[in-house]
Amino acid sequence: MAHYAVTKNGEHDPGCRYDFKNRAERIILDSRGSVVHVGDMYELIVPSPDKIEPPDRLPSSKPGRPRARLQVSSSTRTLTPALGSAARILRLLRDFDDDPDAANRFRARYAGKKITWPRFCRNMTETTAIASLLPKFADIQHPLAFHGTVGTIDTIGSGDTYQLSNDHHTGLVDHAGRQRRIRVVVRSKNPDTFTHVQPGDRWLGFGHWNLWTADRAPIAELKLWIDGPWSLATWHD
Repeated sequence: MAHYAVTKNGEHDPGCRYDFKNRAERIILDSRGSVVHVGDMYELIVPSPDKIEPPDRLPSSKPGRPRARLQVSSSTRTLTPALGSAARILRLLRDFDDDPDAANRFRARYAGKKITWPRFCRNMTETTAIASLLPKFADIQHPLAFHGTVGTIDTIGSGDTYQLSNDHHTGLVDHAGRQRRIRVVVRSKNPDTFTHVQPGDRWLGFGHWNLWTADRAPIAELKLWIDGPWSLATWHD
C-alpha cells in the first residue's frame, strides 16, 4: 500500500488523513460494534437489510427529532451503525485513490460468511456488470453495497413514492434478446428519506438490489427499496 505525507522519521503527522492505521482504528471506535479488527483485517459486520431498525426515538419527556444511533461525520442525518461505518470506510478508500492494497484490508461479514470488500461494495460505474451478476447474487445470498453520485430526486406514480437516481444511463444490459439502457434508482415510501439530499451528493446504500426489465420499457433499472433516511448515507466530497 502506498504511503502518503509521512514525516522524515517515517511517521504521519497527528491527524494526517493518509494515516491508514489511525483512521481505520478511528472507524472501529466510532462503529458501535459494527467494525472489528481480525488479524490484519478490518471487518464490517453487516446486518440483514430486512431487519434494520429505525433510529431510537427520544423519550417522551424530551420531544424532538429521532435520536441518532450513529451519525456519519460527513452527514447531517442519522444512520444505522453498519451503514455509517461502510460510508467511513468508503471515504477512507477514496482518500487512498481506491488503492487495491487498502481495499484488501477490509472485508464484510454477513450471516457468518466473509466477503471481500470489492465484492461487497461496488461503484455505480459498474452497473452493467452488476446487473449481469444479479441472478448469481440470489445464490450467494448476501446484500450488496452500491455507491455513486446523486443525479435527480423526484416522485413517481401517484406522488407517494420517492426516488433518487443517477442523472445519466450507465451502460447497456442484455434482456430477452435486446439491449437496453440501464440506470440506478433508490426508492422509498418515506417522504423524509431524501429531504436533505442534493444533486451532486455522494451516496451509499446496501440491501437486496433488483433488476427491473419490463418487456416494453426502453430503460432497465437497477433498484433498491429502503425504509427511511437511516438507510442511506450521503455526503459532499
